[in-house]
Amino acid sequence: MPLNNRSRGQLVREIEFAFSDVALSDGIGFYEAWALDCYAREEERLEARKRDEKFDWDQLSDEEIARHHSVLCFVDTVGFRFLIPAFMRFTVRNYDKSDSSSVDLTIYALGGGWVTAPEFMESLASRQTAVIAKFIRQMVLDVGDDFVDADVASRAYENY
Repeated sequence: MPLNNRSRGQLVREIEFAFSDVALSDGIGFYEAWALDCYAREEERLEARKRDEKFDWDQLSDEEIARHHSVLCFVDTVGFRFLIPAFMRFTVRNYDKSDSSSVDLTIYALGGGWVTAPEFMESLASRQTAVIAKFIRQMVLDVGDDFVDADVASRAYENY
């Protein structure tokens, strides 16, 4: 059974709280990652880097995330930690109404190499690990195969 609005809202609030103090610092951010995906020249990449939000991942809109689904493939560990809450929030809000690949790629990113990368896992606070686990669990149990790749989500859950 899909998440009801109350459950969605609660999970979104938990994601926002758990990652409220995360900053990008010198990591690869959203627009720089998009530039990398587009094979941008060095000067274009640097311009994109200037556009990147550095302190408040919450500023990324669902529309931007929907349009730029591949950025999680081009960030570093710091950038992934900064962006993953925005992508998780997008997924919770939109898994049943968006045709953006960002929904699946959020699940794949959490089920892939990032969750086993020691530098990523070590960078997480316990509340962040807990909310990622809850997000994945709800994708498996409450959302399921009708809307997400529950097999990949289930394997990711084992890592948390």
